[in-house]
Parts: sequence; structure tokens; C-alpha cells
Amino acid sequence: MKVLAFGCHPDDVEFMAAGTLYQLADRGWEIHMATMTGGEVGSTKLKSQQIREIRVKEAQRAAKLIGGEYHYAGGHDLDIFFDRHHQMLAARVVRMVDPDVVLTHSPADYLLDHEVTSKLVRNAAFIASVPLYDTGAPLPATDKIPYLYYWNAFGGQDIFGNPIPVTFGIDVSAALDKKKKMLEVHASQREWLAYISSGDAYVDDMVRLTAEQGKVIGREYGECFIQHLGEGHPRDNILAHELEGLSFYPGGGSVRD
Repeated sequence: MKVLAFGCHPDDVEFMAAGTLYQLADRGWEIHMATMTGGEVGSTKLKSQQIREIRVKEAQRAAKLIGGEYHYAGGHDLDIFFDRHHQMLAARVVRMVDPDVVLTHSPADYLLDHEVTSKLVRNAAFIASVPLYDTGAPLPATDKIPYLYYWNAFGGQDIFGNPIPVTFGIDVSAALDKKKKMLEVHASQREWLAYISSGDAYVDDMVRLTAEQGKVIGREYGECFIQHLGEGHPRDNILAHELEGLSFYPGGGSVRD
């Protein structure tokens, strides 16, 4: 089984879904992580190409910590649009990986780049199986439409402050140390966020957010998801099934109940 966690920026996947990926890897899943951008605006000192090279290498190292592979789709930070060019880039990654499960951003989030990436990945998961869709690369169409899940919005709410109605969550308490180590690899992003926020709370913010999601499912630490149930996508909850015993509904009831 293959899972593709497809975010917008290097470190998005680590923040929101690394604990789940680690626990899938522990069960023998093939792990793929991808981003639409290379974090090209995240520096006060370096040029875009330079910071992208650094952040892509950081993403590669973070993925390797759980035996995963990282893919950079080719987009530019803060310039992600729902258009032909970016759709080809997203579908190209899906075809390269041919995943059974796709994870991506919530359709409602604080940053528009995240929301547009969510739409691009959602569409790519479906259209990668269409033989006549041209991704600009000699890649065969996938032979299936994968399971699709959205991880919770950053902070667990939309731009109006409304909580995101998550379907279920995964207890990642046992994976938190690995999640920390994966995030700590992103030293350049930590430096950038310390500059724009006038303080270094990078890893602490991740721990706090993961604890907040844990409360949603009655566990110490959690990662919450919304399953996409649109036409064509599988509707049984394979992610909860594979992580049986770690999967809980909001409020704390086991998904097995």
C-alpha cells in the first residue's frame, strides 16, 4: 500500500500528518511526501533559488526519517493558482507515485495557497486516471482513483473561526517524538518563522496544535482528518482500518464501535 501526503510547502506535511505517516510506515506502507512549492519566499538573506534548494533538501531528509520519498511538484511559493499549469504539476506527481491513499490540506484553511493546493490535489487524484489527460510527461495513467483525506486546517478552524467538522482522528501520542525530529530537520523554515513572529516557537507550536487535535478525539496527541466521499473515490475508511486501535471519532469513541 502506498500513501501520498501532498502539501503546499516543505514542512506542511510534517506539521499536520507526520505522526500518521510514521505509524503507517511502521505497518509496512510505502510513504511518499510531496509539496507544490519549494518555499521560495522563506528567507531574508537568500535568493529564491537558493532557499528552495535548501528547503527541498530538508524535506528529503525529513521524509527519509520514516523511510519515505519526497517529491517537489515545481510550483513557486505564494504563486499557486487553480490553473492548467499547476494542475499538470499536481497530476504528474500523482501519476509518478500511483498512491492507494492521498492526504492533503483542508479545503478551508488560513492560507489561500493551502486551499488552492487542496483543490489541485483533489482534482489530480481523480484525473490522473484519465488516459487522455496530458501532464506534460510520459507517465501512464493510474489504474485507480485513490482514497482521499484532508488533514485538519491549521488551528482547526476556517477563516471565519468556525471549527472544521473532522470525520475522525488518529492517536499519534507514540509518534510525537518522531514528528518532532522530522520537523526539526526544517531548520531554514524555523529561522524564517522566528524572524516573522519575533520568537522561536516552531516545534512548540506543532506540539500545541497536535495536543489540541488530540483533545478532539479524547487522546493526548492526535491528527484529525476529513474523508472525501465524492463520486468515484472509495468510501470505506481504509486509513482508520489500517490504524485500528488508534482511530477515534470526535468525542473519543473508537472507529471500531
